Amino acid sequence: MMKTTFDFIARALNGDAISAPCDSKTDVSGITWDSREIVPGCAFLALRGERVDGNEFIVPAIELGANVIIATSLPNEEVLSYIKMQGVGFIFVKDAIEALSELAGAYRATLDAVVIGITGSSGKTTTKNIMASVLSRAYITCATQGNHNNELGVPYTVLSADADTQALVVELGMRGRGQIEKLCAFVRPTIGLITNIGVTHMELLGDRENIAFAKGELLSALPDGSGCAVLCGDDPFTPFIIDNVLADKPVELLSYGFSAACDVRGSGLSVDEGGNPSFEIVFPDKRTIAVSMHLPGEHNARNALGVAAVAYHVGMDPAEIAKGIESVHPSSMRFEECMTEDGVRVINDAYNANPDSMRASLDTLCTMRTAGKRIAVLGGMGELGDFEVKFHRELGAHVARSAVDLLVCIGTLAEDIATGALDAGMDPENVIAVDTIEAALEVLRSRILSEDIVLVKASRFLGLERLVKGLVD
Repeated sequence: MMKTTFDFIARALNGDAISAPCDSKTDVSGITWDSREIVPGCAFLALRGERVDGNEFIVPAIELGANVIIATSLPNEEVLSYIKMQGVGFIFVKDAIEALSELAGAYRATLDAVVIGITGSSGKTTTKNIMASVLSRAYITCATQGNHNNELGVPYTVLSADADTQALVVELGMRGRGQIEKLCAFVRPTIGLITNIGVTHMELLGDRENIAFAKGELLSALPDGSGCAVLCGDDPFTPFIIDNVLADKPVELLSYGFSAACDVRGSGLSVDEGGNPSFEIVFPDKRTIAVSMHLPGEHNARNALGVAAVAYHVGMDPAEIAKGIESVHPSSMRFEECMTEDGVRVINDAYNANPDSMRASLDTLCTMRTAGKRIAVLGGMGELGDFEVKFHRELGAHVARSAVDLLVCIGTLAEDIATGALDAGMDPENVIAVDTIEAALEVLRSRILSEDIVLVKASRFLGLERLVKGLVD
């Protein structure tokens, strides 16, 4: 966690500050905008939210031990007097997010670390988790926690790094053009990895070319001459990125994937009864290492190859790379397997969904061996705009062509998944559309048997983890 001084923070915020009587050398350890996370010696950022104004918590923050307040509203005389009496540093800023970014940029400049930026339409968080596991075997590593990849989470990740951090892994999300560029202005990545270019964010960006340009902002931010762009050689949009983003960018390019032309290549892919992949990684210097993962799905094998490419670039030993990959297990609500008392396997993949991740999860379900049925419980996908009906129906057709035995669709958007499956010839007896989670539970309780596998997946807004809980409980 960031350890600095009040003076450093005041200077980082460009002098846009008022300070109470406070020793400029006062130590500050960490920053938070959540009053529940305040620890003695930290800075408290008074963030104005939709429901709560952090400026109303200045006095409680000081009582809990915060020794620097970054406020976005000038306090009244009574509060200001209390701040001065306590000898707490006080800084006034007009924009909390801008201030957080400025502070992160100033702190990033003090770090002597390789900084890996990760973005893509799907697989970002899993790739980040694998990256942190691998790099931590050789370097003091700090990585994005959870999926805190937005304008608050990204600067917080930078500020979470200790001074001796050697590798900083930053997940970068976006909803439109210019957002990754703005984040990279203070992250200053030295390596950029793009997992894939899918159709998420079609609602705002219109087509995959615009999505590719938006994701490509990560690569444009790499330092000329010393940066490294790591791209999936199996992704059909990688040539577009190379031609349109990297054409005049003097950085090293490493490709990864199962295609023969990839620099870091996977070969001999097989999966066990749980869908977990085993394969060999072939490095550019012809060294080869075998890997057996505990993350189901070929897509996760591909994510691991991207990590291997980065680790190879920074000089890690193949054996350590393999150990780091093999030590990663599914995180909460990301193909997380639960078991009911009567032997039904429930796959909780309810964290989020887009057309690419939906297909990947369904394909993984179909590789899992079972004596029972394969059941897919699917909800709608958001942010698809005018392509909403098209992509949901295409997903339904994908289900119909797969080894899924029973499809249960929840909610209005998912009705088009059911329609697509029926149009593609799936037996109507095995395609069920319902409005609510409660109705889906009722259907499932009448249809599932011991040894069945149930995949549960949808966009985050549906909260399908409640259905998982209902099944398991």
